[in-house]
Amino acid sequence: MLRSLRTVALAGAATVAGAALALGALDTKAAKAEGGGTLIWSIPAAMSLFDPPQSCGWLTKNATHMIFDGLVELELGKPEKGWATLRPALAESWTVSEDGMTYTFNLRKGVKFHDGTPFNAEVAKWNYDRFSNPDAPQYNSVANAYLNFYARWIASTRVVDEHTFEIVLTQPHYEWLQIGQSSCGQPEMISPTAWEIHGDQDIALHPVGTGPFKFVEREIDVMVILERNDDYYGEPAKLDYMVYRQITDPATRIAALRAGEINMVTEPTWDEIENLVDEGFQLLLQPNVPSVWYAAFNMKHPALQDVRVRKAINMAIDREGVAREVLRGTGKAEHGMLSAGTFAYDPDYNPYPYDPEGAKALLAEAGYGDGGLELTFEIFDYGWNEAWEKWMQRDLKKVGIDLKLEKLEWMTYLGKWLQGMPETVAMNSMGWGWSVPYWTAHATRCDHHPPNGINGGWYCNEAVDALYQQAIQTEDQAEATKLYREANRIIMEEDVAFVPVFSYHNPIVLAPNVKGFVNGQENWYDYTLPWVEE
Repeated sequence: MLRSLRTVALAGAATVAGAALALGALDTKAAKAEGGGTLIWSIPAAMSLFDPPQSCGWLTKNATHMIFDGLVELELGKPEKGWATLRPALAESWTVSEDGMTYTFNLRKGVKFHDGTPFNAEVAKWNYDRFSNPDAPQYNSVANAYLNFYARWIASTRVVDEHTFEIVLTQPHYEWLQIGQSSCGQPEMISPTAWEIHGDQDIALHPVGTGPFKFVEREIDVMVILERNDDYYGEPAKLDYMVYRQITDPATRIAALRAGEINMVTEPTWDEIENLVDEGFQLLLQPNVPSVWYAAFNMKHPALQDVRVRKAINMAIDREGVAREVLRGTGKAEHGMLSAGTFAYDPDYNPYPYDPEGAKALLAEAGYGDGGLELTFEIFDYGWNEAWEKWMQRDLKKVGIDLKLEKLEWMTYLGKWLQGMPETVAMNSMGWGWSVPYWTAHATRCDHHPPNGINGGWYCNEAVDALYQQAIQTEDQAEATKLYREANRIIMEEDVAFVPVFSYHNPIVLAPNVKGFVNGQENWYDYTLPWVEE
Protein backbone atom coordinates (compact mmCIF):
# COMPACT_ATOMS: atom_id res chain seq x y z
CA MET A 1 0.00 0.00 0.00
CA LEU A 2 2.63 2.54 1.04
CA ARG A 3 4.57 2.16 -2.19
CA SER A 4 1.76 4.14 -3.84
CA LEU A 5 1.34 6.84 -1.19
CA ARG A 6 3.49 9.42 -2.94
CA THR A 7 1.57 8.96 -6.19
CA VAL A 8 -1.74 9.23 -4.36
CA ALA A 9 -0.75 12.40 -2.51
CA LEU A 10 0.49 14.14 -5.63
CA ALA A 11 -2.61 13.13 -7.55
CA GLY A 12 -4.84 15.14 -5.24
CA ALA A 13 -7.24 12.97 -3.24
CA ALA A 14 -7.89 9.36 -2.43
CA THR A 15 -9.23 7.09 0.29
CA VAL A 16 -6.74 4.82 2.03
CA ALA A 17 -8.54 2.19 4.11
CA GLY A 18 -11.18 4.75 5.02
CA ALA A 19 -8.72 7.53 5.84
CA ALA A 20 -8.82 10.81 3.94
CA LEU A 21 -5.63 11.58 2.03
CA ALA A 22 -6.00 14.82 0.08
CA LEU A 23 -2.77 16.78 -0.04
CA GLY A 24 -2.89 17.03 3.73
CA ALA A 25 -6.45 18.36 4.14
CA LEU A 26 -9.25 16.53 5.93
CA ASP A 27 -12.86 17.28 5.01
CA THR A 28 -13.99 20.28 7.05
CA LYS A 29 -17.53 20.55 5.72
CA ALA A 30 -19.06 18.92 8.79
CA ALA A 31 -17.39 21.35 11.20
CA LYS A 32 -19.59 22.23 14.16
CA ALA A 33 -19.80 25.87 15.09
CA GLU A 34 -18.82 25.13 18.67
CA GLY A 35 -15.85 22.86 17.79
CA GLY A 36 -14.03 22.02 20.99
CA GLY A 37 -11.95 19.23 22.40
CA THR A 38 -8.28 18.77 23.23
CA LEU A 39 -5.66 17.89 20.65
CA ILE A 40 -2.70 16.03 22.18
CA TRP A 41 0.33 15.80 19.92
CA SER A 42 3.29 13.63 20.83
CA ILE A 43 6.30 15.72 19.83
CA PRO A 44 9.47 13.67 19.20
CA ALA A 45 12.03 16.01 20.76
CA ALA A 46 12.44 19.01 23.05
CA MET A 47 11.23 22.55 22.43
CA SER A 48 13.31 25.71 22.61
CA LEU A 49 12.54 29.04 24.35
CA PHE A 50 9.06 30.56 24.16
CA ASP A 51 10.52 33.95 23.27
CA PRO A 52 10.12 34.20 19.48
CA PRO A 53 13.25 36.20 18.57
CA GLN A 54 15.37 33.78 20.61
CA SER A 55 13.44 30.65 19.65
CA CYS A 56 14.69 27.97 17.27
CA GLY A 57 13.15 24.82 15.82
CA TRP A 58 10.03 23.56 14.09
CA LEU A 59 8.61 21.95 17.20
CA THR A 60 8.86 25.20 19.14
CA LYS A 61 7.36 27.16 16.26
CA ASN A 62 4.28 24.94 16.46
CA ALA A 63 3.58 26.47 19.87
CA THR A 64 4.98 30.00 19.53
CA HIS A 65 3.06 30.88 16.38
CA MET A 66 -0.16 30.02 18.22
CA ILE A 67 0.74 32.16 21.26
CA PHE A 68 2.23 35.06 19.30
CA ASP A 69 1.48 36.83 16.02
CA GLY A 70 3.74 38.65 13.61
CA LEU A 71 2.82 41.44 11.27
CA VAL A 72 2.11 38.69 8.75
CA GLU A 73 1.86 34.91 8.91
CA LEU A 74 1.80 32.06 6.41
CA GLU A 75 -1.50 30.87 4.99
CA LEU A 76 -1.45 27.20 5.99
CA GLY A 77 -5.08 26.38 5.33
CA LYS A 78 -4.73 25.90 1.55
CA PRO A 79 -2.63 22.74 1.23
CA GLU A 80 -3.36 22.25 -2.46
CA LYS A 81 -1.04 25.09 -3.50
CA GLY A 82 2.59 24.50 -4.47
CA TRP A 83 3.95 26.76 -1.73
CA ALA A 84 2.65 28.80 1.18
CA THR A 85 2.07 32.54 0.77
CA LEU A 86 1.64 35.38 3.24
CA ARG A 87 -1.62 36.40 4.88
CA PRO A 88 -2.44 39.41 7.08
CA ALA A 89 -1.98 39.03 10.84
CA LEU A 90 -1.34 42.01 13.11
CA ALA A 91 -1.00 44.05 9.92
CA GLU A 92 -4.34 43.93 8.14
CA SER A 93 -2.61 45.18 4.95
CA TRP A 94 0.74 46.45 3.74
CA THR A 95 2.32 48.19 0.77
CA VAL A 96 5.80 48.14 -0.74
CA SER A 97 7.30 51.22 -2.39
CA GLU A 98 8.21 51.21 -6.08
CA ASP A 99 11.90 50.91 -5.26
CA GLY A 100 11.19 47.82 -3.13
CA MET A 101 12.72 49.30 0.01
CA THR A 102 9.91 50.81 2.12
CA TYR A 103 7.26 48.60 3.73
CA THR A 104 4.24 50.35 5.23
CA PHE A 105 2.04 48.23 7.51
CA ASN A 106 -1.55 49.19 8.34
CA LEU A 107 -2.08 47.65 11.77
CA ARG A 108 -5.29 46.20 13.17
CA LYS A 109 -7.14 48.34 15.67
CA GLY A 110 -8.41 47.13 19.01
CA VAL A 111 -5.96 44.22 19.36
CA LYS A 112 -4.76 43.38 22.88
CA PHE A 113 -2.15 41.04 24.23
CA HIS A 114 -3.26 38.24 26.55
CA ASP A 115 -2.35 40.47 29.53
CA GLY A 116 -4.52 43.33 28.26
CA THR A 117 -1.70 45.46 26.83
CA PRO A 118 -2.87 47.26 23.66
CA PHE A 119 -1.07 46.52 20.41
CA ASN A 120 -0.16 49.50 18.23
CA ALA A 121 2.68 50.91 16.11
CA GLU A 122 4.74 51.88 19.17
CA VAL A 123 4.62 48.26 20.32
CA ALA A 124 5.52 47.01 16.85
CA LYS A 125 8.57 49.28 16.80
CA TRP A 126 9.50 48.25 20.34
CA ASN A 127 9.51 44.60 19.25
CA TYR A 128 11.53 45.25 16.08
CA ASP A 129 14.03 47.41 17.97
CA ARG A 130 14.53 44.54 20.40
CA PHE A 131 16.27 42.48 17.72
CA SER A 132 17.46 45.13 15.23
CA ASN A 133 18.42 48.36 17.05
CA PRO A 134 21.49 48.19 19.32
CA ASP A 135 20.67 51.63 20.74
CA ALA A 136 17.30 50.52 22.12
CA PRO A 137 17.20 49.75 25.88
CA GLN A 138 15.38 46.46 25.21
CA TYR A 139 17.89 45.34 22.53
CA ASN A 140 18.87 41.69 22.85
CA SER A 141 22.07 40.58 21.12
CA VAL A 142 21.04 36.91 21.18
CA ALA A 143 17.76 37.78 19.46
CA ASN A 144 19.74 39.74 16.89
CA ALA A 145 22.01 36.74 16.28
CA TYR A 146 19.04 34.42 15.67
CA LEU A 147 17.26 36.98 13.47
CA ASN A 148 20.35 38.32 11.73
CA PHE A 149 19.15 36.87 8.41
CA TYR A 150 16.10 39.18 8.69
CA ALA A 151 17.37 42.13 10.72
CA ARG A 152 20.48 42.69 8.59
CA TRP A 153 18.29 44.11 5.82
CA ILE A 154 16.57 46.70 8.06
CA ALA A 155 17.86 50.26 7.75
CA SER A 156 15.23 51.89 9.98
CA THR A 157 11.81 51.51 11.58
CA ARG A 158 9.32 54.33 12.21
CA VAL A 159 5.97 54.93 13.87
CA VAL A 160 3.95 56.84 11.28
CA ASP A 161 0.88 57.06 13.49
CA GLU A 162 -0.83 54.90 16.11
CA HIS A 163 -1.79 52.23 13.62
CA THR A 164 0.82 52.66 10.86
CA PHE A 165 4.31 51.17 11.09
CA GLU A 166 7.08 51.64 8.52
CA ILE A 167 10.22 49.61 7.83
CA VAL A 168 12.90 50.77 5.39
CA LEU A 169 15.37 48.23 4.00
CA THR A 170 18.98 48.75 3.01
CA GLN A 171 18.25 47.47 -0.51
CA PRO A 172 15.39 45.86 -2.43
CA HIS A 173 14.74 42.31 -1.23
CA TYR A 174 11.50 40.90 -2.58
CA GLU A 175 11.60 37.83 -0.34
CA TRP A 176 12.43 39.76 2.82
CA LEU A 177 8.99 39.81 4.42
CA GLN A 178 8.47 36.10 3.88
CA ILE A 179 11.90 35.03 5.14
CA GLY A 180 10.61 36.25 8.50
CA GLN A 181 8.37 33.17 8.44
CA SER A 182 11.16 31.13 9.95
CA SER A 183 11.35 28.76 12.89
CA CYS A 184 14.84 29.79 14.01
CA GLY A 185 14.48 33.43 14.91
CA GLN A 186 10.86 34.61 14.73
CA PRO A 187 9.86 38.32 14.41
CA GLU A 188 6.62 37.87 16.34
CA MET A 189 5.29 40.32 18.90
CA ILE A 190 5.63 39.89 22.66
CA SER A 191 3.96 42.05 25.31
CA PRO A 192 6.26 44.90 26.41
CA THR A 193 4.42 44.88 29.74
CA ALA A 194 5.33 41.24 30.30
CA TRP A 195 8.93 42.01 29.38
CA GLU A 196 9.06 44.88 31.87
CA ILE A 197 7.93 42.46 34.59
CA HIS A 198 10.04 39.41 33.69
CA GLY A 199 12.94 40.78 31.60
CA ASP A 200 14.94 38.82 29.06
CA GLN A 201 15.91 36.20 31.61
CA ASP A 202 12.38 34.99 32.43
CA ILE A 203 10.12 36.23 29.63
CA ALA A 204 10.25 32.80 27.93
CA LEU A 205 8.74 31.28 31.10
CA HIS A 206 5.84 33.76 30.94
CA PRO A 207 5.01 34.06 27.23
CA VAL A 208 2.36 36.68 26.43
CA GLY A 209 1.29 37.30 22.85
CA THR A 210 -1.80 38.22 20.85
CA GLY A 211 -2.34 34.81 19.26
CA PRO A 212 -5.32 32.44 19.09
CA PHE A 213 -4.06 30.42 22.07
CA LYS A 214 -2.87 31.48 25.52
CA PHE A 215 -0.06 29.87 27.46
CA VAL A 216 -1.17 27.77 30.44
CA GLU A 217 1.71 25.60 31.58
CA ARG A 218 5.05 24.13 30.55
CA GLU A 219 6.97 21.30 32.15
CA ILE A 220 10.34 21.27 30.39
CA ASP A 221 10.94 18.11 28.32
CA VAL A 222 7.53 16.77 29.33
CA MET A 223 4.51 18.80 28.25
CA VAL A 224 3.14 22.19 27.11
CA ILE A 225 -0.52 23.22 27.50
CA LEU A 226 -2.23 26.06 25.62
CA GLU A 227 -5.87 27.14 25.85
CA ARG A 228 -8.06 28.90 23.33
CA ASN A 229 -8.03 32.70 23.43
CA ASP A 230 -11.70 33.62 23.29
CA ASP A 231 -10.78 37.29 22.84
CA TYR A 232 -8.72 36.68 19.72
CA TYR A 233 -9.12 39.38 17.08
CA GLY A 234 -9.52 36.84 14.28
CA GLU A 235 -11.55 33.67 13.89
CA PRO A 236 -11.31 31.89 17.26
CA ALA A 237 -9.76 28.44 17.40
CA LYS A 238 -12.16 25.53 17.53
CA LEU A 239 -10.08 23.53 20.01
CA ASP A 240 -10.43 24.17 23.72
CA TYR A 241 -6.87 23.09 24.45
CA MET A 242 -3.70 22.25 22.54
CA VAL A 243 -1.28 19.91 24.34
CA TYR A 244 2.27 19.08 23.24
CA ARG A 245 3.52 15.94 24.97
CA GLN A 246 7.16 14.96 24.48
CA ILE A 247 7.67 11.27 23.66
CA THR A 248 11.06 10.61 22.12
CA ASP A 249 10.81 6.85 21.60
CA PRO A 250 8.98 5.98 18.34
CA ALA A 251 7.40 2.77 19.63
CA THR A 252 6.12 4.53 22.75
CA ARG A 253 4.49 7.23 20.62
CA ILE A 254 2.62 4.67 18.55
CA ALA A 255 1.57 2.74 21.65
CA ALA A 256 0.24 5.94 23.22
CA LEU A 257 -1.76 6.67 20.05
CA ARG A 258 -3.31 3.23 20.03
CA ALA A 259 -4.10 3.53 23.75
CA GLY A 260 -5.91 6.83 23.22
CA GLU A 261 -3.47 8.78 25.40
CA ILE A 262 -2.67 11.07 22.45
CA ASN A 263 -4.51 11.77 19.22
CA MET A 264 -1.79 13.11 16.92
CA VAL A 265 1.57 11.68 15.89
CA THR A 266 4.19 13.16 13.61
CA GLU A 267 7.36 11.24 12.78
CA PRO A 268 5.42 7.94 12.91
CA THR A 269 7.33 4.69 12.66
CA TRP A 270 7.34 4.20 8.91
CA ASP A 271 6.78 0.45 8.95
CA GLU A 272 3.73 0.98 11.20
CA ILE A 273 1.93 3.52 9.01
CA GLU A 274 0.10 0.94 6.89
CA ASN A 275 -1.08 -0.92 9.99
CA LEU A 276 -2.33 2.30 11.60
CA VAL A 277 -4.30 3.23 8.49
CA ASP A 278 -5.82 -0.26 8.39
CA GLU A 279 -6.85 0.22 12.02
CA GLY A 280 -8.80 3.35 11.12
CA PHE A 281 -6.32 6.09 11.96
CA GLN A 282 -6.10 9.00 9.54
CA LEU A 283 -2.98 9.68 7.48
CA LEU A 284 -2.09 13.05 5.95
CA LEU A 285 0.85 13.74 3.63
CA GLN A 286 2.14 17.03 2.21
CA PRO A 287 4.61 16.79 -0.72
CA ASN A 288 5.26 20.55 -0.77
CA VAL A 289 6.93 20.94 2.62
CA PRO A 290 9.83 23.40 2.14
CA SER A 291 12.66 21.43 3.69
CA VAL A 292 15.62 19.34 2.61
CA TRP A 293 17.19 16.74 4.87
CA TYR A 294 20.90 16.90 4.20
CA ALA A 295 24.45 16.45 5.39
CA ALA A 296 26.71 19.50 5.23
CA PHE A 297 30.36 18.96 4.40
CA ASN A 298 32.93 20.66 6.61
CA MET A 299 35.06 22.54 4.09
CA LYS A 300 37.82 22.82 6.74
CA HIS A 301 38.11 19.04 7.20
CA PRO A 302 41.42 17.83 5.69
CA ALA A 303 40.02 14.87 3.74
CA LEU A 304 36.98 16.79 2.49
CA GLN A 305 39.03 19.59 1.00
CA ASP A 306 39.45 17.24 -1.96
CA VAL A 307 36.36 17.71 -4.18
CA ARG A 308 36.75 14.14 -5.47
CA VAL A 309 35.97 12.82 -2.00
CA ARG A 310 32.89 15.03 -1.73
CA LYS A 311 31.68 13.90 -5.14
CA ALA A 312 32.31 10.26 -4.28
CA ILE A 313 30.18 10.53 -1.15
CA ASN A 314 27.31 12.00 -3.17
CA MET A 315 27.59 9.23 -5.75
CA ALA A 316 27.71 6.51 -3.09
CA ILE A 317 24.33 7.36 -1.47
CA ASP A 318 21.30 5.48 -2.75
CA ARG A 319 18.75 8.22 -2.14
CA GLU A 320 15.98 6.39 -3.97
CA GLY A 321 16.58 3.51 -1.59
CA VAL A 322 16.16 5.83 1.39
CA ALA A 323 12.84 7.12 0.03
CA ARG A 324 11.61 3.64 -0.85
CA GLU A 325 12.92 1.41 1.93
CA VAL A 326 13.33 3.76 4.90
CA LEU A 327 10.65 6.42 4.41
CA ARG A 328 8.24 3.93 2.79
CA GLY A 329 6.79 6.43 0.35
CA THR A 330 6.59 9.39 2.76
CA GLY A 331 9.50 11.24 1.16
CA LYS A 332 11.33 11.89 -2.11
CA ALA A 333 15.00 11.55 -3.01
CA GLU A 334 16.67 14.95 -3.36
CA HIS A 335 19.93 15.96 -5.05
CA GLY A 336 19.98 19.75 -4.63
CA MET A 337 19.72 22.44 -2.00
CA LEU A 338 16.59 24.11 -3.42
CA SER A 339 13.70 22.62 -1.50
CA ALA A 340 10.20 21.70 -2.52
CA GLY A 341 7.52 24.16 -1.48
CA THR A 342 9.25 27.13 -3.13
CA PHE A 343 8.89 28.76 -6.54
CA ALA A 344 12.46 27.85 -7.60
CA TYR A 345 12.30 24.11 -6.88
CA ASP A 346 13.28 21.69 -9.67
CA PRO A 347 11.90 18.21 -8.85
CA ASP A 348 13.91 16.62 -11.68
CA TYR A 349 17.35 17.90 -10.66
CA ASN A 350 19.71 14.92 -10.26
CA PRO A 351 23.45 15.43 -10.82
CA TYR A 352 24.42 12.35 -8.80
CA PRO A 353 22.62 9.12 -9.72
CA TYR A 354 23.54 6.23 -7.47
CA ASP A 355 26.94 5.03 -8.71
CA PRO A 356 29.00 3.15 -6.10
CA GLU A 357 31.57 1.98 -8.67
CA GLY A 358 32.11 5.54 -9.84
CA ALA A 359 32.47 6.59 -6.22
CA LYS A 360 35.15 3.95 -5.65
CA ALA A 361 37.07 5.17 -8.69
CA LEU A 362 37.06 8.77 -7.46
CA LEU A 363 38.16 7.70 -4.00
CA ALA A 364 41.03 5.72 -5.55
CA GLU A 365 42.10 8.84 -7.48
CA ALA A 366 42.07 10.76 -4.19
CA GLY A 367 44.32 8.17 -2.53
CA TYR A 368 41.71 6.10 -0.73
CA GLY A 369 41.59 3.09 -3.06
CA ASP A 370 42.24 0.68 -0.21
CA GLY A 371 39.79 2.30 2.19
CA GLY A 372 41.09 3.75 5.40
CA LEU A 373 39.01 6.93 5.25
CA GLU A 374 37.25 7.51 8.55
CA LEU A 375 34.79 10.39 8.90
CA THR A 376 32.74 11.68 11.83
CA PHE A 377 29.09 12.51 11.11
CA GLU A 378 27.25 14.45 13.84
CA ILE A 379 23.49 13.77 13.99
CA PHE A 380 20.62 14.45 16.37
CA ASP A 381 17.91 12.46 18.11
CA TYR A 382 14.59 13.30 16.47
CA GLY A 383 12.66 10.14 17.19
CA TRP A 384 13.71 8.37 13.98
CA ASN A 385 16.27 5.92 15.39
CA GLU A 386 18.86 7.35 12.96
CA ALA A 387 17.28 5.35 10.13
CA TRP A 388 18.44 7.41 7.15
CA GLU A 389 21.80 8.23 8.69
CA LYS A 390 22.49 4.52 9.22
CA TRP A 391 21.54 3.93 5.59
CA MET A 392 24.18 6.48 4.58
CA GLN A 393 26.65 4.76 6.88
CA ARG A 394 26.03 1.39 5.17
CA ASP A 395 26.27 2.88 1.66
CA LEU A 396 29.56 4.58 2.42
CA LYS A 397 30.94 1.41 3.99
CA LYS A 398 30.40 -0.30 0.63
CA VAL A 399 32.79 2.14 -1.06
CA GLY A 400 35.42 2.04 1.69
CA ILE A 401 34.43 4.94 3.95
CA ASP A 402 33.99 4.31 7.66
CA LEU A 403 31.34 6.81 8.81
CA LYS A 404 31.17 7.24 12.56
CA LEU A 405 27.78 8.47 13.81
CA GLU A 406 27.83 10.74 16.85
CA LYS A 407 24.29 11.39 18.11
CA LEU A 408 23.27 14.22 20.45
CA GLU A 409 20.01 15.19 22.12
CA TRP A 410 18.19 17.68 19.88
CA MET A 411 18.58 20.92 21.87
CA THR A 412 22.20 20.06 22.73
CA TYR A 413 22.86 19.35 19.08
CA LEU A 414 21.22 22.59 17.96
CA GLY A 415 23.39 24.67 20.25
CA LYS A 416 26.52 23.00 18.90
CA TRP A 417 25.33 23.08 15.29
CA LEU A 418 24.80 26.85 15.41
CA GLN A 419 28.49 27.30 16.29
CA GLY A 420 29.73 25.61 13.11
CA MET A 421 31.78 22.44 12.73
CA PRO A 422 35.27 22.06 14.18
CA GLU A 423 37.89 20.53 11.87
CA THR A 424 37.53 17.14 13.53
CA VAL A 425 33.92 16.76 12.35
CA ALA A 426 33.50 15.88 8.67
CA MET A 427 29.74 16.31 8.30
CA ASN A 428 26.64 17.15 10.27
CA SER A 429 22.95 16.67 9.55
CA MET A 430 19.97 18.96 9.36
CA GLY A 431 16.51 19.22 7.86
CA TRP A 432 15.51 22.78 7.01
CA GLY A 433 14.05 25.17 4.47
CA TRP A 434 11.75 28.16 4.04
CA SER A 435 8.71 28.85 1.90
CA VAL A 436 10.94 31.02 -0.32
CA PRO A 437 14.18 29.88 -2.00
CA TYR A 438 16.33 32.43 -0.19
CA TRP A 439 16.79 29.81 2.54
CA THR A 440 19.45 28.25 0.30
CA ALA A 441 21.35 31.54 0.53
CA HIS A 442 20.88 31.54 4.31
CA ALA A 443 22.60 28.15 4.44
CA THR A 444 25.41 28.90 1.98
CA ARG A 445 26.34 32.62 1.85
CA CYS A 446 29.90 33.60 2.73
CA ASP A 447 28.67 36.15 5.29
CA HIS A 448 26.41 33.58 6.97
CA HIS A 449 29.19 31.70 8.73
CA PRO A 450 28.54 31.32 12.49
CA PRO A 451 27.81 33.36 14.52
CA ASN A 452 26.23 35.40 11.71
CA GLY A 453 24.23 32.55 10.19
CA ILE A 454 23.79 28.82 9.79
CA ASN A 455 26.51 28.10 7.19
CA GLY A 456 28.33 25.89 9.68
CA GLY A 457 30.26 23.93 7.05
CA TRP A 458 32.18 27.10 6.16
CA TYR A 459 31.28 26.99 2.47
CA CYS A 460 31.95 30.18 0.50
CA ASN A 461 31.70 31.16 -3.17
CA GLU A 462 31.35 34.84 -3.96
CA ALA A 463 30.00 34.08 -7.44
CA VAL A 464 27.12 32.20 -5.82
CA ASP A 465 26.48 35.10 -3.46
CA ALA A 466 26.32 37.45 -6.44
CA LEU A 467 23.58 35.30 -7.97
CA TYR A 468 21.60 35.53 -4.74
CA GLN A 469 21.93 39.30 -4.75
CA GLN A 470 20.49 39.43 -8.24
CA ALA A 471 17.66 37.03 -7.36
CA ILE A 472 16.35 38.96 -4.37
CA GLN A 473 16.32 42.25 -6.25
CA THR A 474 13.99 41.08 -9.00
CA GLU A 475 10.21 40.85 -8.70
CA ASP A 476 10.15 38.45 -11.64
CA GLN A 477 9.98 34.97 -10.10
CA ALA A 478 10.84 33.30 -13.41
CA GLU A 479 14.08 35.29 -13.61
CA ALA A 480 14.80 34.70 -9.93
CA THR A 481 14.27 30.97 -10.49
CA LYS A 482 16.98 30.91 -13.16
CA LEU A 483 19.40 32.64 -10.82
CA TYR A 484 18.67 30.33 -7.89
CA ARG A 485 19.00 27.23 -10.04
CA GLU A 486 22.36 28.38 -11.35
CA ALA A 487 23.52 28.98 -7.79
CA ASN A 488 22.32 25.50 -6.84
CA ARG A 489 24.16 23.98 -9.82
CA ILE A 490 27.45 25.58 -8.76
CA ILE A 491 26.98 24.52 -5.11
CA MET A 492 26.25 20.91 -6.03
CA GLU A 493 28.21 20.25 -9.25
CA GLU A 494 31.29 22.49 -9.04
CA ASP A 495 31.79 23.02 -5.30
CA VAL A 496 29.94 19.92 -4.03
CA ALA A 497 29.35 21.43 -0.60
CA PHE A 498 26.42 19.27 0.62
CA VAL A 499 24.81 15.85 0.49
CA PRO A 500 21.07 16.44 0.04
CA VAL A 501 19.26 13.18 0.77
CA PHE A 502 15.49 13.58 0.79
CA SER A 503 12.50 15.83 1.17
CA TYR A 504 9.92 14.68 3.68
CA HIS A 505 6.17 14.71 3.17
CA ASN A 506 5.54 15.16 6.89
CA PRO A 507 3.24 12.20 7.52
CA ILE A 508 0.75 12.96 10.27
CA VAL A 509 -1.32 10.21 11.88
CA LEU A 510 -4.51 11.33 13.62
CA ALA A 511 -7.11 9.57 15.74
CA PRO A 512 -10.44 9.08 13.93
CA ASN A 513 -12.17 11.76 16.05
CA VAL A 514 -9.80 14.56 15.03
CA LYS A 515 -11.55 16.67 12.41
CA GLY A 516 -10.56 19.57 10.20
CA PHE A 517 -6.78 19.19 10.50
CA VAL A 518 -4.77 20.62 7.59
CA ASN A 519 -1.25 19.45 6.80
CA GLY A 520 -0.02 22.70 5.23
CA GLN A 521 3.12 23.50 3.28
CA GLU A 522 5.36 24.02 6.29
CA ASN A 523 6.75 22.22 9.31
CA TRP A 524 4.22 23.87 11.61
CA TYR A 525 0.43 23.83 11.46
CA ASP A 526 -2.60 26.03 11.98
CA TYR A 527 -4.25 24.74 15.15
CA THR A 528 -7.18 27.13 14.83
CA LEU A 529 -8.65 24.82 12.17
CA PRO A 530 -9.09 21.36 13.78
CA TRP A 531 -11.38 20.17 16.53
CA VAL A 532 -11.81 16.88 18.40
CA GLU A 533 -15.12 15.10 18.66
CA GLU A 534 -15.63 13.78 22.18
